[in-house]
Amino acid sequence: MYMIFLYRFDLKENGIDFVLNEQIAADMIPVYEEKLRPLVASLAETLCLYRSLSKYPTILTGEILENGEIEVMLSEGLGQCIDAYTKNQIIFESGKCIADILIQVMDYHTSKSLKRTH
Repeated sequence: MYMIFLYRFDLKENGIDFVLNEQIAADMIPVYEEKLRPLVASLAETLCLYRSLSKYPTILTGEILENGEIEVMLSEGLGQCIDAYTKNQIIFESGKCIADILIQVMDYHTSKSLKRTH
């Protein structure tokens, strides 16, 4: 199945790393970075609360599926340990907002590239 990796949150010794798709990171402009920064920090803080329950080093991923849908997934089994409100309204909503901003970065870069070729 074809998908585009957008981002992931990885556990590190005493915190969480936000790992961004390299091409999106290269195309990032300040206006989108300013939108992302508080969302990423807030989501990382929330995920830190559940780090001890994660069996895997990657605690959350965001991808675009081949049908164009955004998929935000917690590490396997972790969703069962988190209350529904936190999981759906905080983690998944924040994850989707991050994905939406990254898609705007991709769209901005694509439209800029198309303008240069015409």
